[in-house]
This record gives sequence, structure tokens and C-alpha cells, in this order.
Amino acid sequence: MARKVTLMHKIEYALTRLTGFFLSIVPLRCSLLGGALLGRIAWFLGVRRRISRINISTAFPEKTAAEVNQIGSASYANNGRFMVEFIRQRRMGRNYFEKYITVEKTAALEKAMSHTTGVIGLTFHFGNWEYYGVSNAFLGKEISFLVGRQRNSLVDGYINRLRSSQGAKLLTRDVSMRGIIKIARQGGIVCWLSDQSAGKNGLVVDFFGHPASTPRGAAAFSVKLNMPITCGFMIREKGPYQRFVVKEFLLPNRDLPKHEAEVELTQRYTKVLEKMIEEHPDLYWWSHRRWKKTTDLYL
Repeated sequence: MARKVTLMHKIEYALTRLTGFFLSIVPLRCSLLGGALLGRIAWFLGVRRRISRINISTAFPEKTAAEVNQIGSASYANNGRFMVEFIRQRRMGRNYFEKYITVEKTAALEKAMSHTTGVIGLTFHFGNWEYYGVSNAFLGKEISFLVGRQRNSLVDGYINRLRSSQGAKLLTRDVSMRGIIKIARQGGIVCWLSDQSAGKNGLVVDFFGHPASTPRGAAAFSVKLNMPITCGFMIREKGPYQRFVVKEFLLPNRDLPKHEAEVELTQRYTKVLEKMIEEHPDLYWWSHRRWKKTTDLYL
């Protein structure tokens, strides 16, 4: 069913396109500095700051209030840089990748690139998660993104055009089963995010010592289709310079019953994310209620 486009949707879309045009003509480093500044301003103004503080303090109870604020402000600055890079994504082709992205040669990356059947490429709200998926394509694999839908269909279309501007294919939720089965047979990589609260439909695993409802999709497809899961990250080093890292190449435990295998696999990749956050807490996006269905942290 077509979604109704309201006047506010049109205004939001126009402002988004205007912002995108402005950021596309400003020099890269200036636009990144501007994005970081806007992120820090959002933190100063209190945009979801309370939630972020709760999350950081829960993950790192030993941190002082000043350290929590420092991590939170830096996280917002990183997200501002990420938004700038995403809006400029049409210009971030192979030349950009070769100039600014260092690929860390890990055993997990080698396994993923040489694997002859499909791979689930998990990433998380860490660093530049959108460009992590694009970078996989520049390494020689056919890439598909599993995407949700925005309320504003005009903005949704614009975002998806940016996502597909470097050749990635998009899989919407209603066709994901057919698309992932095809990828499993043909040897591509399907990328999606898997670190937000999934409510009552999620798998509950430990995340920083607290139960967290986690999307089951990646583990369910992995167990059903025997597809390996990689855990990948884009680690910002300075300005536009980033490091592409694939940390793990995980296979489902075929000796466990289906549900237990899904939970066990979800816990394994969640621990990979947790370790990366411990190393780079400023690169994680802390503003979502990660434990909202399993704890009373946000009351």
C-alpha cells in the first residue's frame, strides 16, 4: 500500500535534499568538521542525552560522570561525521575507498572473500556502518543491504538511492527471504544491522552484563541456510581516514536444536560487538534504548 505523503513530509524531504546539496559542494574535511560540530551541539542541547548517559553508565559503571559525558559527546560527533559521509555517498566511489580506507587483512576477511556460498555480513551502529557495507563491494563481492522503511516515503527513496549509488542491491523486509536464499546460493554478502532492541520477538542474550532483546533474523537465516556470519566494523582513525575490519567468521552450531543454536550464535556475535565497543566506546551510537524490554533502566 502506498504511503500518504503529507506537507510535513515534503518539507522534510526538501530540507534533506538542500542539506545534501550543500554538503556535497563543501570540501570534505570542512564538511566533516561541520558534522562533528553539529553532533556535539546536539549533545549539548540534550537530544536523547539522558538515554545515552544511561546506556554508557550501564556498559561502563566504573566511568565517572565526566567520562560518560566525554564518551557521549564524542559519540555524537562521530555520528555527525557519519551523516555527512552518508549524504556524500554518491561521491565516495572506488577512488575514495582506495585513498581513505585501510583494509585490515584478517583471517575472517580472507574466509569471507573466499567463501563460495552466501555470507551474512553483520554490522552494527558503530563507526560508519553504511559505508562498511559499500566497502565490501569494492573488495569484489556482490553486496545486498537488508533495509527497513522510513515513515516519509520521499526521504526513504532518497536514502535508498544513496545506499545503492555504489552498486549495492537493496532487500526490503517483504522480499528478504527470497533474496537471502538467492544470495546463499550465489555467494554474495547480505549486510544488515543487528544491535537494537527487538522487543518481544527478539532473542534475549547478555549485553554488558544485562539481558538484551536482540533481532533474531541473522541467526535464524544462518541456522536455516547454514550461512556463516561475519562481524565487521569501520573504525575511524582521523578525519576521513578509516579502517575496515572483519573480526569474526562465525558458523552455527549444527549439534544444537534450532532455537538454542540461534541464541548461542546471537550471543557470540553480540560479544564481538561488546569487545569492540570496549575498545572504541566513542564510535558506538548510544542513543537507542538497547535494554528497554528487558530491564527498568529507563524508568
